[in-house]
This record gives sequence, C-alpha cells and structure tokens, in this order.
Amino acid sequence: MSQESNLEDFLRWKSFAVWEKPKGDHRVVKGLNPLCGDEIFIYYQLEKDHSIQILGLGGESCSICSAAAGLLFKNKSVLEWKALPSYLQERKNFLDGVDSRLFEDPEEISFFKTLRTHPGRYRCGLLPWQTLVKLSEEMI
Repeated sequence: MSQESNLEDFLRWKSFAVWEKPKGDHRVVKGLNPLCGDEIFIYYQLEKDHSIQILGLGGESCSICSAAAGLLFKNKSVLEWKALPSYLQERKNFLDGVDSRLFEDPEEISFFKTLRTHPGRYRCGLLPWQTLVKLSEEMI
C-alpha cells in the first residue's frame, strides 16, 4: 500500500469520530505517549448500567493515533467498563499475528493490518485503547 493511500485511509478513519468536547455533563480521561507527544482525550459519560458512552474525542496526535481513535469511536461508542482491558488485549494479539474474531469491522481490520507493517508505531495505534484501560483502572 502506498504512503498516499495510507494517508487517505488514516484521514477517513479519523473522520469516524466526533472531535469536540461535549457541551453537556461529561467526564474525561487523558492518554499520553511521552515518546512522541501524542495526546488523546476521551470524553465520556458513565451510564446507570456501568457502561461507558463515548461522547467525543480531543487532543493532538499523529495520523495513526487519530485513525485508531476514530475507529474506537465508530465501533465502540458504548463500552462495558469491565471489558476495557480485553478490548486492548485483542488488538495487541492481532498486531502479534493472532487474528481475532472479536472485532469484525473490515475498516478496523484493515487499519490493524496496515499497522502490523509499522511495528515502531504500535504505541500510536494502541494509545486510545490504553487510555480506556486507564479509565477502567480509575473506576475500580
């Protein structure tokens, strides 16, 4: 896949998210990759059933991190907080070559297959999911 094609894909994947701070009541969790400076904010609301509703995203990050966040928003706008570590682990497993049936979105699979070819950028692609794990740790 060419660099131009990758960039177009990354921009499309990023566009799946709402990149703004919500106006109403919400909580926020921040993720930071100190190696490259990627920063992500996940604005969310805790529901009565203890699920998490992602309301929007913010921060400054590279195209890979932004694309991953866009896919997270698209596919997992409502999450069960106890399952957050497993969401991260299944993506790590996929990057390690263990294909997963737990996420079946062709766009997300395409993203992670592209990311497999850039092992030095795994942290960028996993930062949104690591941020969610941080959220789950704060809730314990």
